[in-house]
Amino acid sequence: MTHRYRGREVLVIAHRGGGDLFSENTLSAFRGVEKLGVDTVECDVQVTKDGNLAVIHDSTLKRTAGIDAKVKDLDTEELKKVSLEGGENIPMLEEMLDAIHIPVIIELKSMETVTSIIKLFTKRPDFLHRSVLISFFHDALLMMRQRFPAVICGALIAGFPVDPVSMVKQCGCDTIVINYEGLTASYVDRCHDGGLKVSVWTPNDIAAIMDSLNAGVDAIGSDRPDLVISLINSDQGI
Repeated sequence: MTHRYRGREVLVIAHRGGGDLFSENTLSAFRGVEKLGVDTVECDVQVTKDGNLAVIHDSTLKRTAGIDAKVKDLDTEELKKVSLEGGENIPMLEEMLDAIHIPVIIELKSMETVTSIIKLFTKRPDFLHRSVLISFFHDALLMMRQRFPAVICGALIAGFPVDPVSMVKQCGCDTIVINYEGLTASYVDRCHDGGLKVSVWTPNDIAAIMDSLNAGVDAIGSDRPDLVISLINSDQGI
């Protein structure tokens, strides 16, 4: 279901599967926020040594597993043996997509992910209709749009470019994905006037979430999706 705030649709996105509620980017996180009632989940992918897509934000295992190793230097079986917080494991993207039923926003963390995601979508075309691709690597998004014209993409942007519309549309996207900090209603209006949807990351407290909602954004990616849902459904969201 899509949530509504003051008469308009607002997608509630569980950033990294709700990183403040669960161990980030894990199957239990994705299943947990699906039960919570989010509209979609966001995850990150890195390429393994054998060309699969591991669902993990960092290029190394240092922060999440305490191991001084790079994802690209380990194959799928080696990564599956790595233990994260709470005894969780690092899922592969195909495994994650099979584990839940709601749409998934996939951040391509490098250009190297393109070959692997093309391979996955060719093998599993059923994933295309519920996958959204986002990336700071706009060439990767353009390549994916050219290969799969039906795939939905969003351009991650750092800062606030003067002409966000042309920047985003040049890579075949109709959504700008931007940090909530410093975002104004007038900037959101500028994007909307140019035909863009606006998605923000990661307002995680009441003030930041309400500021984002009142700026008129179309989607909120938060580590506290439960709080976003609560605020939208509360008297504050009427």
